Amino acid sequence: MRRFTVEGTRDITIENLGDYSDAVVAALSARPDLKDLVPRWEEHLAKCDAQEAQKKARRRALNRARVAYGFADVEFDSVVKATSGETYHLAGKDELNEPYVSFFGVVKAPEICDFGEAKATAYGLNMVKKEAELLAALDSETTRGIVKGLLANLGQVASALSEAGDVREDAATALQTLDIERRQLVRKTITLIAETEVGILTQYKGRRDLVDAILALDNSAPKSRGSRSKAEETPFAETVDLPV
Repeated sequence: MRRFTVEGTRDITIENLGDYSDAVVAALSARPDLKDLVPRWEEHLAKCDAQEAQKKARRRALNRARVAYGFADVEFDSVVKATSGETYHLAGKDELNEPYVSFFGVVKAPEICDFGEAKATAYGLNMVKKEAELLAALDSETTRGIVKGLLANLGQVASALSEAGDVREDAATALQTLDIERRQLVRKTITLIAETEVGILTQYKGRRDLVDAILALDNSAPKSRGSRSKAEETPFAETVDLPV
């Protein structure tokens, strides 16, 4: 019998852990005289199923957060490119004139679009903070109005990108924290196996074969009987396979 240990099952998924617990419930239930051992495994299975449901919900939340971030990133890049074109024309197509030089004199639009979330957000919000300075450098009231609108759009998409990034990171963290609970369930499984082994041997002294049949951790087929295939002998082989 392959032993179930924390080290040996460190990477087992919560799905496989639930499948294993369900298989033990089925095996114990096949012996009426072992029914007293079933409730603890059923309770354990319920915890595994609950954590699996949480994992699914949090994984989907992370997927949605990633999609939302992707849209926010695209929108940010779109506004930066539009701002670059607009300010370039307002500057008379001279990169040394205002308002283009204030927006893109040090770093160009393509480079800003390649920024990560932190730098992109910092750029956008910093430009908004410089609004008074930027407007003061312009002579035309019409140009000031246009630049004011450009800054408002830039600030909006920069804030949206920052918020989307925070949501994405929070969702990723929430999913990762489930691994602690999974490890705790692995430890609980080890305790249950030990208790169940004692319970089986108390009822059936010396029946190690029965212990192995109920608590086996591998998916090897039992000895063939008659013409039944291996698949027929081990219908749940895949669901109880635990990686080491």
